[in-house]
Amino acid sequence: MTVKMMTRLVCVLFLALVTNSYAQSNAECLECHSDPELAKEPDSTGKTISLFVDEDLFGESIHGGFECIDCHSDIEDAIHEDDLQKVNCGDCHDDAVEAIAASVHGEFANGQSPDLPGCARCHGTHNILPKDDPNSLVSRMNQPNTCGQCHANPEVIARNNFAIKSAVAMYEKSIHGELALSGSADAATCSDCHGGHNTLYPLDEKSSIYKLNISKTCGQCHESEKDEYLMSVHGTSLLEGAKDSPTCIDCHGEHDVLRPDNPDSRTSGFNVAVDVCSPCHASERMAAKYGLNAARVKTYKDSYHGLASRGGKAAVANCGSCHGVHNILPSSDPRSLINASNLASTCGTCHPNASENFTRGKIHLVEGENETVIMGYVEAFYISMIVVIIGFMIIHNGFDLAAKIRHIRAEKYHAK
Repeated sequence: MTVKMMTRLVCVLFLALVTNSYAQSNAECLECHSDPELAKEPDSTGKTISLFVDEDLFGESIHGGFECIDCHSDIEDAIHEDDLQKVNCGDCHDDAVEAIAASVHGEFANGQSPDLPGCARCHGTHNILPKDDPNSLVSRMNQPNTCGQCHANPEVIARNNFAIKSAVAMYEKSIHGELALSGSADAATCSDCHGGHNTLYPLDEKSSIYKLNISKTCGQCHESEKDEYLMSVHGTSLLEGAKDSPTCIDCHGEHDVLRPDNPDSRTSGFNVAVDVCSPCHASERMAAKYGLNAARVKTYKDSYHGLASRGGKAAVANCGSCHGVHNILPSSDPRSLINASNLASTCGTCHPNASENFTRGKIHLVEGENETVIMGYVEAFYISMIVVIIGFMIIHNGFDLAAKIRHIRAEKYHAK
């Protein structure tokens, strides 16, 4: 018998001792509550609350072995008042109640929000099942629907001014949502990222989605990627206090994470430079603050690789192809893919037999930076040739057009 089971048994025995000795059995309760039409009178809002208890569902629930009065402890006789005290789940689940009280949902209780998600909203009432049961309201597959009672309800979203308006819809289209809805036991679902009873605001340092904690949260499933990220220039900068440094969700998204081979994904080859790297590496503010070169993204777009990518070529190098993805390091680091000693190998991924001489060409060629005398001569030669050739073509075509016009006029004159 586990500690949790023993705790529940002690709890039930305690409740039995403090409950009136002549209180009725479940069978007595079901004499009335087995009637599907049994309900409370409509309240001031016109809402009718069913009092029907499905004996079979209750028997199959996690509380199936309990007596009704174990939870409805203020009932002393089969004939009782309609306005009973609310069931206090904290009599047995005090740890969960404490966690909820300190959570973002607990703050709803402090403000007496009408949308407060109490225990029954998430777990059910007489039909509560273990979370590993596929039919449980809090099973991995069902969590999006359960959380969606509030987080996909436009009225609740508007009343409470939720920052993310369509979190559930985005999740269901994501790779995590697709896997969860297909029944995968390994797919990340709501509680894996946000926690269960202890859901906290993103700005709370104890929150699983606080910026400094996100890599740890994602690392529950993506451990090797987490380790690479933490030793990268982005991971170390973030831990050193550079709050602008990106973490997992800055590149992959939050609820809308898609496969890299999905054309709509932020991390697809076509979108990396524009959607992932540009927001930081093309930002003048970020460049000034951290000593970056804001022209890096532009020079990539103007390079052969960038032009080919924009032209629709899938098999072309993007930022991650050269710099790495989660393991991005400064070029001065011997482990970096763009360290001078590793460039031939990095370029060789696409260009077999790439030599050290091959790597001397610059990808990010900024005007006035890394230029040589020879490159200046080559540029001047090409510009001169373009001017001469195009100029000659214009002059040639001009003379040719003038000759044709004279010929046409002459034919018309002789025809007269």
